[in-house]
Amino acid sequence: MKSTKPKIHSRSEVVHDTLVLQLKLIIDGLRDLMLMPLVLIASIYGLVMHKSNPGRYLYRLLSYGKASEKWIGLFDEAEKDHLDPVDLKSTSFDDLIKKTQNAFESKYINEEKKQKLLSKLNSTLDEINTKINPEKKVWRIFFSAG
Repeated sequence: MKSTKPKIHSRSEVVHDTLVLQLKLIIDGLRDLMLMPLVLIASIYGLVMHKSNPGRYLYRLLSYGKASEKWIGLFDEAEKDHLDPVDLKSTSFDDLIKKTQNAFESKYINEEKKQKLLSKLNSTLDEINTKINPEKKVWRIFFSAG
């Protein structure tokens, strides 16, 4: 029968892991700092240039971000914790955002006005897209006429 006694980590291991974590935090922070403007640029560019697939650049960028998160491995050393895992009762930050958005919209947003606003936004983006990409309009007319 094996002992369930937790491994005691040496001081040198703790110092090493602390320094590595600091380096990972710096790299993670720089990545996040670069992602902030890139996400805005990718989103706006996709919305303006691609009517049929406006999220193509945003979601590609997010997949790179997810891969870099795995590569950085910010919290990989958490497995050394010998105590019971921390159990957060809330499911995720996204769930909190959705709940807040739903509460706000149900109290302050008229569904009809929201749909009109979204329709106007789509029309404006379509208009911008047509002005920027006139050749796509010609091809659409050509293929829809046949």
